[in-house]
Amino acid sequence: MSDGDSFTEVTSQNYFQRLGGSLIGILFGLLLVPGSIVLLWWNEGRVVEALDALAAGAKQMVEVAPTPIDSSAEGKLVHLTGPLTVKAGAKDPLFGVSQPDLVRLKRDVQMYQWQEDTHEESHTEIGGTKTTVKTYTYKKEWSAQHIDSSHFKHPEGHQNPPQSVTTTTFNGQDLKLGAYKVGPPLLAEINAFSPLSPPETDTLPPGWRRADDGYTRNASDGELTVGDLKVSFEGLTAQTYSAVAAVSSGTLTEFHGGNDYKIALAKPGVASASDLFKAKESEERLITWILRAVCFVLMLVGFLLIAQPAATVFAFLPFLGGIAEVGAFLIAITLTVPITVLVIAIAWIAHRPLLGGGLLVAAILLLVGLRKLHPKPAPKMAPA
Repeated sequence: MSDGDSFTEVTSQNYFQRLGGSLIGILFGLLLVPGSIVLLWWNEGRVVEALDALAAGAKQMVEVAPTPIDSSAEGKLVHLTGPLTVKAGAKDPLFGVSQPDLVRLKRDVQMYQWQEDTHEESHTEIGGTKTTVKTYTYKKEWSAQHIDSSHFKHPEGHQNPPQSVTTTTFNGQDLKLGAYKVGPPLLAEINAFSPLSPPETDTLPPGWRRADDGYTRNASDGELTVGDLKVSFEGLTAQTYSAVAAVSSGTLTEFHGGNDYKIALAKPGVASASDLFKAKESEERLITWILRAVCFVLMLVGFLLIAQPAATVFAFLPFLGGIAEVGAFLIAITLTVPITVLVIAIAWIAHRPLLGGGLLVAAILLLVGLRKLHPKPAPKMAPA
């Protein structure tokens, strides 16, 4: 049924349908668990290699002056601090926004469009039938990402048009750090953008006008309409920058370190090589923890899917089903936590035996501790 821009769907699954679905879920669980372990193993190897390559790079890095070009630094990893300059400022060809000292210019675009939100509620009846109520709500919002409305549950009347103007970054011509040209790998790291207010102009593309600190295009020239666009800008002007990169024919580019790990680091202002390496190490560790969390969740979901049939068996009585669900979760978490730590430990033992050994001990202690969360079976009574 429809209530404005909300649609509600009610579905039911009987006990045997739920049991069959949970059995199929085992197949996905059997894929998720080993898949998450492989991804976790790869992630640990990745961060070890990254940290080792950064440490090795820091030891062989040499200091150079920003000008003139040091011919003895060819092929080496260097650190320098100097003026970041541009011969011709970056320019947005559509709107004509530019400045002579604009090293990089970013056009940020948002479109007014439909967004689908889903809310789900379920309840189980005696006998194991599960009724699910899903409510799909559609609202119009500004979004920096184009939303594909073809995947909506109810796309009728909620179509988002193609986005004709997109977020884009423009670079100036002949960028240099001191006397050295800036190659694309290092340029990608020069991203300390700040808001840029475009100038007032009468030469905007048809349908566009100045609004706030940017431009907007409104189809109805009044009330917001799906497909309306607004544009703002960020810029990075000529300034002092510090970088760690390889020198190749007078160009600063990425350095291929150990395990072919690529090093190209940059930071605005005066920054030591140590600061740049520490910032990159922190970034790698953050990525590692994010991927660890992803692997943990995937493994937990996998074990839950494997354990679900056992919980569904008791679903003919709601309160028994609830207890079984809690039991399945305890089993899944009891397996997921120590296995996660165990995989991390074994991966690190291969590279850092002392730290990996400590993690292995922690995994064993976690397994013992989590087992104590499970209730012990009641002792059998002796026959009279």
